[in-house]
Amino acid sequence: MIHSLQDWWSLAGVELDYAEHPAALLAVEAPTPVRDVIPTVAVTERVQEVAKNAAPDEPLPDTYPDFLDWLANSNDLIEASWSKHRVSPQGGLEPEVMVISALPEKNRNGEAQLFNPENQKLLEKMLSAIGCDSQQTYLTNIASSVPVDGRIDDHHWAAFKTRLLHHIGLVRPKRVICFGDLAAKIIFGQDLLTARKNKQFINHSSSKTEAIVTFHPRILIERPIFKAQAWKDLQMLTRISAP
Repeated sequence: MIHSLQDWWSLAGVELDYAEHPAALLAVEAPTPVRDVIPTVAVTERVQEVAKNAAPDEPLPDTYPDFLDWLANSNDLIEASWSKHRVSPQGGLEPEVMVISALPEKNRNGEAQLFNPENQKLLEKMLSAIGCDSQQTYLTNIASSVPVDGRIDDHHWAAFKTRLLHHIGLVRPKRVICFGDLAAKIIFGQDLLTARKNKQFINHSSSKTEAIVTFHPRILIERPIFKAQAWKDLQMLTRISAP
């Protein structure tokens, strides 16, 4: 455990100097004059358009084996039209940690995976630093395949959140780690920087599971200066007891 923590601190680059400078991300907008307000009929048409384009409710299987089969084979999934290749979750039920990212990743051969090899390697070191190994971890994506444009339209977010909460209820993890801005927005309705500020809780199946939001391993590899901040995020989780 000591060696693991030392390895993480070195990896986290805590010897690097950095500072967080608060900045206003959104400029304050001036109030819209009354004469510029969109007519009610236009608003009504927009609401009808959103309702028309909203994803239909998905039929969610009641048991975990049926749920996995549904994810892998059903034509009712939102992402059924995105790609024929789907990525299945990995891990056993009632894990110490359930790791969630928004979308699968493609490796150098263009094959979709939960995490590509480089990001998977860093993820394993992050989990090891908090006392969790692969046998205690469950990995999944919010969507099971990759959209052509690499994004999830926001009118699908509610359906994906409903599916994910059902998924968490079936898996019954003790803790949840959410990676990335898109996952934070879908699950908690907050951007990454806001969701990172405090420990989160996910309500599902009449239960409440502690969770944190942090940077995706891909971002940590691209910008190592954020690794120290990610380590602080991980420390918000309840300590994992030794087996």
